[in-house]
Amino acid sequence: MNILEIIEAKKQGRELTAQQIRYVVDGFTAEEFPVYQMSAFLMTVWFNGMTPAETAALTGAMLESGEQLDTSVLTGPSADKHSTGGVGDKVSLLLAPLAAECGLKVPMLSGRGLGHTGGTLDKLEAISGYRIHMDNDEFLSITEKVGCAIIGQSGSIAPADGRIYSLRDVSATVDCVPLITASIMSKKLAAGPEAIVIDLKTGSGAFMRDLDQARELAKALVETGKHYGRKMSVVFSDMDQPLGRAIGHANETIEAFDALRPGHRQTAPQDLVVLTEDLVAEMVRVAEVCIDRSASLELVREAWDSGRAFERMLLWVETQGGRINGDLPDFGLKTAALALELKAPADGWLAGVNCREAGLALADMGGARRKVEDPLDLSCGIDFLPLVGDAIVAGQTLARIFCDDASAGQVAAERLLAALEFSDDQVAANTMILDRIQ
Repeated sequence: MNILEIIEAKKQGRELTAQQIRYVVDGFTAEEFPVYQMSAFLMTVWFNGMTPAETAALTGAMLESGEQLDTSVLTGPSADKHSTGGVGDKVSLLLAPLAAECGLKVPMLSGRGLGHTGGTLDKLEAISGYRIHMDNDEFLSITEKVGCAIIGQSGSIAPADGRIYSLRDVSATVDCVPLITASIMSKKLAAGPEAIVIDLKTGSGAFMRDLDQARELAKALVETGKHYGRKMSVVFSDMDQPLGRAIGHANETIEAFDALRPGHRQTAPQDLVVLTEDLVAEMVRVAEVCIDRSASLELVREAWDSGRAFERMLLWVETQGGRINGDLPDFGLKTAALALELKAPADGWLAGVNCREAGLALADMGGARRKVEDPLDLSCGIDFLPLVGDAIVAGQTLARIFCDDASAGQVAAERLLAALEFSDDQVAANTMILDRIQ
């Protein structure tokens, strides 16, 4: 085979064979042809798309470029959740112990944040001693013992995806459904879960801002997962405002863990509660632990309200080396001092939030990355208090900015205020769960 012939075939809109696609992926991963030729291939895919068979073949080639976890050693049904990213998305920290308490084994490979989005690994690193790296045997052993474990993706998992994604980022081919699908699914399939639930976010804080485009991606994800024998479901959720109240690493972790305390399901931010319990119930249903949706939801709520999920969370974190104190309101995590409070400029209603800008306000304080190699301040954060549709009174506190550098906190506050839209007329609240497919 010849890379030029394959590029030409895709340029002409012809369907590639699985062998041709594997040749491209293996050759690029092994550095057998130059970056500019792979860039040309990616751009032909961006323009001409891929059939479901091509997308499945691309996913498989990327999957098989590295290690795959053998979850057959787990004694219960295995399931995982993937979020397409957003601002304030700390769901995994609640979801993993809740799902484990409902009878699932949850081996989660998670990533870091970039730009305006927060990463689960960054939140977990706010916990002193928590180990995000370990070998596969130990990872699966903890998952078996505790019911859940969360670590970072190693370089041995779908290494082709790492090389290809870096090139997509600088060749204007990130926003391509087949390439996104192969990137997500190669990593999720490598972790070996039997059931996969995708939290596909749409809105100003999401990478998929349009629901129709999100549906196209969802269809491709489901088809690809089923091609490889996985039970699949996609939940579309709103990301037109931050999820929960906390934005930042330590304070998001505190908010997530605190929400799991007995009785706190009713008092925690309800957008966070609604999304978390919906996703866990979907994992329970798709994994066929309980096939009735309403019964699955009741199972999740009972695990939450009883305090058993909270105790499992403490066990999980301790087993991975994390040092937290469940008796303290802040679990012993370090947070920055209160720098200032952002006040409402006038009476009215909160009509909208540029959620991406809210995430970048955290970056202004050093709490999010502009580049992959950027260091993070895990202690700074924002408590964003109102929801779209809330009545606002002049002088009311809209957000609390936590930052040890007051001037950086002021910059973040100014960006956040500019991201808010107010109305003199009442506006409707956002809907959290927009749709679902399976």
